[in-house]
Amino acid sequence: MKKIIFLLTLVHLIVISAYAQTTGDIIKAKAGEGARQGAEIAVEKTADKVTDKALDKLFGGKKNKKNHGETSNSVSKQVADTSTTMETKSSQPNSLKTYSKFDFIAGEKILGYDDFEKEAVGDFPGRWTTNASGELMTVDAHPGKWLNISKQGFYIPEFVQSLPDNFTLEYDVLYINPAKREGANTPSLALQLIGKTGKNSFDLTVDRAYFELDPYGGTISIASYTKMGEKILSNEFLVAGLDRINTHGYHVSVWRQKTRLRVYLNETKVVDAPSLLDPAAKYNTIRFATSLNNDGSNWLISNFKFASGLPDTRNKLLTEGKFSTTGILFDVNSASIKATSYGALKDIAAVLTENSTLKVKIVGHTDSDGDDKANLELSKKRADAVRAALAGEFSIDPSRMETEGKGETQPVSQNNSAESKAQNRRVEFIKL
Repeated sequence: MKKIIFLLTLVHLIVISAYAQTTGDIIKAKAGEGARQGAEIAVEKTADKVTDKALDKLFGGKKNKKNHGETSNSVSKQVADTSTTMETKSSQPNSLKTYSKFDFIAGEKILGYDDFEKEAVGDFPGRWTTNASGELMTVDAHPGKWLNISKQGFYIPEFVQSLPDNFTLEYDVLYINPAKREGANTPSLALQLIGKTGKNSFDLTVDRAYFELDPYGGTISIASYTKMGEKILSNEFLVAGLDRINTHGYHVSVWRQKTRLRVYLNETKVVDAPSLLDPAAKYNTIRFATSLNNDGSNWLISNFKFASGLPDTRNKLLTEGKFSTTGILFDVNSASIKATSYGALKDIAAVLTENSTLKVKIVGHTDSDGDDKANLELSKKRADAVRAALAGEFSIDPSRMETEGKGETQPVSQNNSAESKAQNRRVEFIKL
């Protein structure tokens, strides 16, 4: 009997040691506490759904897991991504054809942009606010800086001052469960459009519409409510591949047209709800909401881009003789076109196809960061890449397209903010 007890104890110690080693390897602590911690609140987003008995059944008794509002301290971490099941920005497909059904086109004027480039790892970004806590970190195999928003509460980009009737929003998101635990409270992540009436962006009694990613059930849910709690619309449906154990990465594209909301995860349209938004509501704030977390999983976001209006490609190119877009995106310091640019390229290709005698000059532009000569060379390579994509993916005759690079020499906005720099990183089409 003593031998059996000894062996069981030994096995138990080995299992604990292996678990601790795995967790330590995957999440590596750096330094610094998350800033801007707020008072603890109870965000009863699941309570919004309690009145909907059908949805309650779909959630399978998970009401306790959606209590937004936990406040806690946090330290900066570096998360090692060990198993990515969905495409992320670091593993874009080589061919744009992967996005052949992607009809999203980014707005023309950039109103807000944040890639956290100038912020320090371990800090909470200066242009955001929260009633929980969070910190910037780096992630193995995923370039750039990421904001960890895994504590229960709200995370709000304060530089978004209003929400036009027509706007687009893009951001990258990662879900990582480093210890691969199956806790009772795997956090969900919701993007909310709210109509705050005062200075308190954390108010619960507001007009609100949202879509939510829920790894616990592998679902997306959408809903909208008035500030009095009256439900306008709600629904829930499964998302192929989404679970709470594996790592998931998405480029999220959101497109609002008055009451209509479309949402894309990578190249796939997952929401197209014509009447989700209340026409009487005055939506003016964007906020991310995360729910109770006790399994150690992480939600991280980066590359936040908010823009208004839709490009009038045909009119501007044919009538005005010039069209400029920030919707064609490239990898950092590279001429490699991101696959999420497919919608913008398709839009331009349609104009060229319908007007077979039209010839254009494609001009690349950069912001002022970096070496002048390197920027000039990069802008030329990017123009060449756009020409190659239009010829190769959309069969536009290359002889109809000239290319040129202007580097940072012709800014359309001052290079003194993230938004202005993003506006200057553009591709221009000039009628010949």
